[in-house]
Amino acid sequence: MAVLASAARAAPAALALLVLAAACDKPKPRPARSPETLNQGLPAGAPPSAASAPTSPDSLPAPPDWARDYIGKTLSQAFPDQNGQCVGNTDDVNLYYRGAAQGLRIEGWGWVPAAKAPVARVLLADEGGRIVGAGETGKARPDVTAARKDITSPTTGWQAVTAQGSGGVNAFGLMPDGKQLCRLGHLKL
Repeated sequence: MAVLASAARAAPAALALLVLAAACDKPKPRPARSPETLNQGLPAGAPPSAASAPTSPDSLPAPPDWARDYIGKTLSQAFPDQNGQCVGNTDDVNLYYRGAAQGLRIEGWGWVPAAKAPVARVLLADEGGRIVGAGETGKARPDVTAARKDITSPTTGWQAVTAQGSGGVNAFGLMPDGKQLCRLGHLKL
């Protein structure tokens, strides 16, 4: 009976921690835009999520050097082990490139609890599992450490670029061993 009473007292605290963790993993609210102004100033066919992101007249930057051999491969070809354990989120499109090579820059955050470190790098894959983009970690994310006391690094943020302009992308964190991936989230474009 004492065990049941102890479990009943612990349940509200566990539920509160679960709610706090889940809230941190949700995309940030996007500003409301009317249908008339949703894609104003963007090229035809721009993804809806880019409507709230700033635009740049620059071309999409090349992927980081370390990622060039992965672009175009499937996740299973490049990383047979995709069972890495991490927590994180794929937040939103934060920049739309309108130059000769068009594309998007996406942001989020990632943390590897076992290593007590941010994910090493980020790969983006289309909904079919083909790698379509990559990016770097190390961006300041004080909101993450404020919401999650188990995350001790202030630089869990990442940004990745892709030419993928429709459908959706899945973000994966490259684990510290460089051999495993962990899922960071999905973003509908």
